[in-house]
Amino acid sequence: MAGAEGFVEADNAEAIIIRIEHKSRKIESLLKQGKPIEALKTALEGAPPKTQDERCKSANWIVVHRALMAIKDVDFMFSSLDPEYYDILMKYVHLII
Repeated sequence: MAGAEGFVEADNAEAIIIRIEHKSRKIESLLKQGKPIEALKTALEGAPPKTQDERCKSANWIVVHRALMAIKDVDFMFSSLDPEYYDILMKYVHLII
């Protein structure tokens, strides 16, 4: 349940981690099939809601990073992303700069 500031409470962190682990397995499958753009889209879908739990943030970044590193053609990646995916990806990029 969301707290007063709109952040996910710690007791929901485990549920978020489980969803990220499931997403990670799906991404690995897509990468093995040679579908890195689909893997990236999957990684960006359902990004964890606002949470202060560092485990959730870190776990989802690892999933996004794994998909990004498999992409060889960055221009094609950007042209393939819908604006909503692009916006989410840019939020991740700004976090690491």
